[in-house]
Amino acid sequence: MGDAGEEMDDKEEKARRLGVSSRWVGGALVAAALLLLLAAQAERRLPPARDAPPDDFSGFRAHRYLTNLTAVGPRVAGSYENEVVTVKWIVNTLREIAAQASPHNRLELDVHTASGAFPLSFLDGMNNVYRDVQSVVARASGVGGRRARTALLLNCHFDTVPDSPGASDDGAGCAVLLETLRALLAAPRPLRHDVIALLNGAEENILQASHAFVTTHRWAKDVRAFINLEACGSGGREVLFQAGPHDPWILEVYAGAAPHPFASSLAQELFQSGLIPADTDFRIFRDFGGLSGVDLAWSSNGFVYHTRLDTAARVPPGALQRTGDNVLALVQGMLRHPALEHAVERSALPAYCDMLGLVVLALRPGAALLATAVALLALLLRLLLSAADAQHHLYMSRGAWWRAVRHGAVVAAASAACGVGAAAAAAALLHALRARLLFYARPPLLLPLYALPAVCGWWWAARAMWRRGGGGGGGAGAVVRGWWRARACGDAACALAGGALLCCAAAGLRSAFLPLLWTLPAAAADAAASLLRLAPRARAACWALGAALPAAQTCYLALASLDMFVPIMGRAGTTPLPPDVIMAVMVGALTITALSWVLPFVVAADNIDKLLWAMAGTWAASAALAVAVGAGAVGGHPAYSAARPQRVLLFHVRRTDHSARDAAPPDHLYWIPEIDANTPRSLYGIVKDMEKAQVTSAEECSRWVYCGAPYYLPVRSLVARGYSLPAPAAPRTRLHATLQLQRLQRSDANGTLHALHLHLHGDGARYVVCVVSPAAGARVSWSSAVARPLEAARWADRTTYFFALHHARPQPSWHLELHIQHNLEKEPEKLVDVSVAGHSLFGEDKLQEAHRRLLAALPAWTAPTGWGIDLHLYSL
Repeated sequence: MGDAGEEMDDKEEKARRLGVSSRWVGGALVAAALLLLLAAQAERRLPPARDAPPDDFSGFRAHRYLTNLTAVGPRVAGSYENEVVTVKWIVNTLREIAAQASPHNRLELDVHTASGAFPLSFLDGMNNVYRDVQSVVARASGVGGRRARTALLLNCHFDTVPDSPGASDDGAGCAVLLETLRALLAAPRPLRHDVIALLNGAEENILQASHAFVTTHRWAKDVRAFINLEACGSGGREVLFQAGPHDPWILEVYAGAAPHPFASSLAQELFQSGLIPADTDFRIFRDFGGLSGVDLAWSSNGFVYHTRLDTAARVPPGALQRTGDNVLALVQGMLRHPALEHAVERSALPAYCDMLGLVVLALRPGAALLATAVALLALLLRLLLSAADAQHHLYMSRGAWWRAVRHGAVVAAASAACGVGAAAAAAALLHALRARLLFYARPPLLLPLYALPAVCGWWWAARAMWRRGGGGGGGAGAVVRGWWRARACGDAACALAGGALLCCAAAGLRSAFLPLLWTLPAAAADAAASLLRLAPRARAACWALGAALPAAQTCYLALASLDMFVPIMGRAGTTPLPPDVIMAVMVGALTITALSWVLPFVVAADNIDKLLWAMAGTWAASAALAVAVGAGAVGGHPAYSAARPQRVLLFHVRRTDHSARDAAPPDHLYWIPEIDANTPRSLYGIVKDMEKAQVTSAEECSRWVYCGAPYYLPVRSLVARGYSLPAPAAPRTRLHATLQLQRLQRSDANGTLHALHLHLHGDGARYVVCVVSPAAGARVSWSSAVARPLEAARWADRTTYFFALHHARPQPSWHLELHIQHNLEKEPEKLVDVSVAGHSLFGEDKLQEAHRRLLAALPAWTAPTGWGIDLHLYSL
C-alpha cells in the first residue's frame, strides 16, 4: 500500500509540475494572426480582367458598358435621364449585341410599361402604388427546333437614387448582365432554353418594375428560375446571400459551377432576419412570381453606396470579371440542368457555405443531419477518451473529470460574456467622450479599440474563474493543472460548440455549419491524439491543426461581415444602442469565436500577466488617441473622410397644417433626419444656426401622424428623430391636394358610425407619400390602390397606413379612395389624421436656389442629398 501511495503522489506531483509555458499563448497568437492574413487574402482575391473570346465573359467589355451607362449621371425613376436617355442606350446596346450573335441564336426586344400596386412588409410596412414604370426586356433563344416553354430570368435595375451615378447599384449588375447575354448569344450552338434579361427601371422606388414584369409581362409565365444582380457596396466579391425558397438544385449547380464562389446561408439568415435594412427584387420574384432563384450582391466598400461617390472608377474590371465568370458559369449550368424543365422541387434548401473562396459545401437536410450526428459522436468519443486518460494518469474518477469539464464550460461561457461586455463598456466610454464612429473612417481601429478589450476581459476572467474554482471540483479536481487543465478546457470548448450545433440543428438554422466546423475537426483531432497516445505538446499541436480550418473560416466570415456592417453602422439611424457599442459587441463576439481554440493554453499557462498588461496598455493608448482625435479636427471631421463620408440628408419642406383652427401660414424649414450618431453635431459651425436646430418634439409626435415629418420611406422605426431649421424661402415643389370625408353608414338604433369613405386627390408631384391613421379602434378595410392595405408602424394606440404613390410620366394626377371601418360606441373627436407629401426628386423643382447653395457648401467629407417637399397635414 505504501508503494502504491508513493506512486500516486509521484504522478500527482508530475502533473503539477507539467506546466504550460506562456510561449504557447504567444505562438497561438502568431498562428491566429497568420490565419487572419490568410482569410484576408481569400476575402479580397480578385481575378484579373481579360479580353476573352466572343463566347466568354470579358471584364473589360463589361466595364465599357458600365462607363457608358454611368455617363448619363443619376437616373431617378421618372426622370428624363432614366425614362428616355438610359432606355434608348440600353435598346441600342442590345441591338448591337443581337447583331453580334451567332447564326444559332436570336434576340427579341420589348420596352415594357406597366402600372400596378402591392403591399410590402418593407421596414415599417407600405402600400406601393406605381404608374407607367418602364423596363427593357430581352429574350435570347436558340434558332430552330421547338421553342422551349421554360426560361431563365436574369435581372438588374438601371435606375438610381437621387444624386448618385449608381455604378455599383446597379449599373455594374446591368453591365454584367449585358456581357453575359452577349457571350450566350455568341456561342456556336443554340441555347437549350431561353434566357430572359430584365433591365428594370424602377427598383429604388422599392421594387416596382420587377413587380410590373412578373405580374403583367407576357413572358413572365415562361420563367422557371431567376438570378438577381444587386449591390450594397462597390467592387469586391459578390456574395450569394439569398437562395430558394425551393429548388435546391440551383444551389448545387452554383456549388459545382462557380469558379470563384462566395456564398453563405449565414448571410441569408442574417439578411432575412431584418437586421439589414434593405430588400431586393428577389422578394418580388419569390413572393409575387412564385419563383426560386439566387440573389448576388457586391458588399465591399459600402461607404459609397447610394452616394455621389458610386462611380465607375470605383468598380475595378477584376470585380466585374469575377462576377461575370460566376454568373456565366451558373447560367450555363442551369440551362443544362434537366430540372429547369420540370416542376418546382419543393424541398428544403441545403445548408451552404464556401470554404475560403475555394469550394462550396451544400448539404441537403439529410446530409446535414448525418454530419451533425457524426460530429456529436466524435465529441462523445473525445470526452470518453479524456475521462479514461484522466482516470489512468491522474487517478481521477470519471465523475471528477466530468465535473472539471463542466467547470471549464462554465468558465468558457462566462468569460466570453465578460469579454464581450468589456468591449461594449470600452465603446460606451469612447462614445460618452465624443469619440464617435471613428471606426467608420478608420476600420483598422476595430482591432485596438474593441478586439483588445474583448480579449483582455475574456482571458482575465477565465484565469480568475479557474483559480477560484480550483480546477473543477473537490480534492481530485485540484490535480487538473497544466496540460490537464488545458485538456479539460479544450473538452469544454468543444462541448459548447457541440451544444451550439445541437441547438442550431433543432431550430432548423442552416447556419449550423459554423458550430459544426468547430465541433467535428476539434473532436476528431483530440480523439486521434488519445488513440495515438500523443504527449501533451504533440496533442497541443494536434489541437491547433484541428482548429486551423474553423479558425480560418471564422476569420474569413468575420472580415466579410465587418466589411458589410461597418458602412451600415455609419448610416444606421436612431439605433437602440450607440452604433459604437453595437459594433464593439459584434467585434468582441467574432474575436472570441475566432480565438476560442487559444483559451485552453491561456487558462493553463504559468504566467501571461505581462501579455495581458501589454494588451491593456495598447488599448489605453489607442483609446486616449481616439479621444484626442475625436475632440476635434482641423479641416474635417475625425469620424469621416472624402472616401468614407458622412451621409447628410437635408430636405427643404413647406409644411401646412390644415387642422389648425386659424389659417396659419405654412412653415418653411430644412429637415435633417438623424442618420448617424453625429447628426447634427458634425455640422455645427458649417450650416448656419445648426446649433439651434430643433429636435422632433413629443408634442409634434402626439399632434401629427409620423411626427409631422416628411418621410419618403416607412423608416420611422429606423430613423425616429429629425432636426429642423427655419428656411429663408419656400421650396419650388408644389402639391395640390384635396381631401373629402364621407360617412357611408349609420346605425338606426344608436347612431354608431360604421364606415367612412376618404377621397384624396392630388396633382403636381410625381412622388406622393400619404400616411393615414384612423381613430383608435378603426382600420382601413379597403383602398382603390390595394384591396387589403398593409398596416405600418403604430402611432400611439392607433394604426397607420403608408401609401407610396409614384408616377413615371409628366403631368401626374392622383386619386386615392379609402374605406375606414369603425366599430365604436361613441364617435371620436378626430376620425382620421392624414399626412400627404409631394417629393421632387429630380428636375427644376428639386432644389430652390438657397437650398442648392446650402448643399454645395457642405464639406468634402460629407455626401449630401436632398430635395424639395410640400407637406400637408390634416385632422378630419
